[in-house]
Amino acid sequence: MKINVIFLISLLLLVSCSEKEDVSNAGIVEATIVQEFQISEGDTLRIDLGNFGDEEGAWIFEAPHFAKLSKIYRKLSSSSIVYKYSPLDNFKGRDRVGLILNRGSDGTSQGINDTTRICIITQ
Repeated sequence: MKINVIFLISLLLLVSCSEKEDVSNAGIVEATIVQEFQISEGDTLRIDLGNFGDEEGAWIFEAPHFAKLSKIYRKLSSSSIVYKYSPLDNFKGRDRVGLILNRGSDGTSQGINDTTRICIITQ
């Protein structure tokens, strides 16, 4: 009897520790560049990502390599989310950022993740 219980517990632990593919993040790495923006050296880029509900949001999944400032914030006066980028001092060239935008939540569901990559050209 003890052997059966030990075997059953071992089997349950083995099954519960198995890795499963995270379907919600599938395809993030393959996201292509959707938008391209040009800014001058020393400028700060602000991109309004649109209106989001209380349970929705945006995240950076691939940080830019040449950013002094790269952040997402929600405007307090509205439901709009903004991405803000400022290049490193004396940087000229291309940089890119990857964003996850989550929309479609009704408060009980997770919503749908959409990915986008933005190319920022500093001149």
